[in-house]
Amino acid sequence: MINEKIIFNEIHNNISLMCRDDCEGADLAAATGLAMSNRMKSICVLPNHVAEVWPWLEKSKVKIIARFFIDRTINDEFMSDFAAGVSGSFRNGADGAIVFLGLRDLDKFAAEIVSIRDDLFFNKSFSIGMDIDEIGPFDWDHLFGILHLVRADSLVLKLAKDTGDKSDFVGRVFAMLNTERGKWAGAVNFVLEQNIVRIDQTFRLIQQLKPETISKTEFFIDNDEM
Repeated sequence: MINEKIIFNEIHNNISLMCRDDCEGADLAAATGLAMSNRMKSICVLPNHVAEVWPWLEKSKVKIIARFFIDRTINDEFMSDFAAGVSGSFRNGADGAIVFLGLRDLDKFAAEIVSIRDDLFFNKSFSIGMDIDEIGPFDWDHLFGILHLVRADSLVLKLAKDTGDKSDFVGRVFAMLNTERGKWAGAVNFVLEQNIVRIDQTFRLIQQLKPETISKTEFFIDNDEM
């Protein structure tokens, strides 16, 4: 049986907070307090919540990360809106951004972002977020190549839906860890919410296969029920 207390003690220095979309007001204040008291690496919020959490976190070491989603056609209009949203979040105090997208949109987004990446994310972190269930065993080489092309600081892998024993989550993490990353040297982080089993499995696999990367790996924990 997995001991939740032991696991969280082991990964204490690797925990960050992923605030739910409906986390606002008093709940958002409580979340920032939780991040500070536990000396978390970062707190990830919607762009419109950045300005709200910044006054509480500006003197702390907790980084504010805004998250964006690509959920419409990538064209000039989208990129203009996206750039404006990212720039606005940085002006409001964000230290970086995660862009969540589907595998089918990866190449198109990369082609659009590569020429403006350095200007848009100057002195800020830039991360690509994806659902790990969308990434097959033969997709990792291409994905790491794209991450190098756009100079992503990290890849954030989310387990959107856990199907229990029917899930091949462990196999997908194993395949990722066993794929050579080429010239890309960023971090791989995980959004596993409160799923202690998946957190433990991932942590053990990294310890076994890529122990040199564990110090910069973040596990984003859901703020719900914490």
